[in-house]
Amino acid sequence: MRGFTSVRDLGGASFSLKKAIDQGIINGPRIYPSGATISQTGGHGDFGLPTDVPRDPGAPLSYFEKTGMTSIADGSEQVLMRTREQLRQGATQIKLMAGGGVSSNYDPLDVAQYTEAEFSAAVSAAENWGTYVTVHAYTPKAIRAAVNAGVKCIDHGQLMDEATAKLMAEKGIWLSLQPFLDDQDANPQPEGSENRAKQIEMSSGTDNAYQLAKKYKLKLAFGTDCLFDARLAKRQGAQLAKLTRWFTPYEVLKIATSTNAELLAMSGPRNPYKNKLGVIAENAYADLILVDGNPIANIKLIEDPEKNFLLIMKDGVVYKNTLK
Repeated sequence: MRGFTSVRDLGGASFSLKKAIDQGIINGPRIYPSGATISQTGGHGDFGLPTDVPRDPGAPLSYFEKTGMTSIADGSEQVLMRTREQLRQGATQIKLMAGGGVSSNYDPLDVAQYTEAEFSAAVSAAENWGTYVTVHAYTPKAIRAAVNAGVKCIDHGQLMDEATAKLMAEKGIWLSLQPFLDDQDANPQPEGSENRAKQIEMSSGTDNAYQLAKKYKLKLAFGTDCLFDARLAKRQGAQLAKLTRWFTPYEVLKIATSTNAELLAMSGPRNPYKNKLGVIAENAYADLILVDGNPIANIKLIEDPEKNFLLIMKDGVVYKNTLK
């Protein structure tokens, strides 16, 4: 009902939700699920207790692993197995954690995670299924290790440098970037905590990342990263509108529609939705939004979908119509 009719979910137990939506049991967007994120011990996806290590091979899985939110894998063989498990469950792409994160407690932001051999194991398994691997990464070292191993998409990338952007351009790597500006949409972190310090450092690179993406004409997707706060999810449109800091309103809308659709199509034969997205054309999915006003002239209209989106259609089905 906020106008997003297709989403790529890069971490969590969304398989059942996707099936319920596809079967018409509940209303919602098409979901391209990654399933559990795959993380090394002490990586961005490791939310276990300090007493969970040293790890006992015979010990039960942690709560986060049992619920399909994250999966801990160390070494190429474990990464291969965990990747295959997510593909078995219906993952349309695979998500690995390649570097330090803000919300995790064990990994400084500068830490690179996984070796190229471990990345290659996931890439090989994904390619065998006709799809690709994307990674959480901020720093040049983490990005380069993943790209050199065959990863096709970088999510975040706020701390990239020029050489890394150039490498991504040469190899045709996607960048799914978020407008992190340490403002009202920042994921909540305790003031004075290490997590908050990492958040400030990371968001300070956002402007540079967008400038590099423009300079090297990277394949740029729009993403969000709404964690721990339901209020943030309601601000998808407002976060999208922030892109006018770097792009024209027309460019912003194009990124979120036809360009994002190209990234979704990267799932190849694992794409559960066979018609085209992000275009108005014969045999494409009929996804349309009628806006009360011209968002190219006033991009802020998309910040309030409840008021300004008069009609929302997904696959020819009207889910909202307030036209008189």
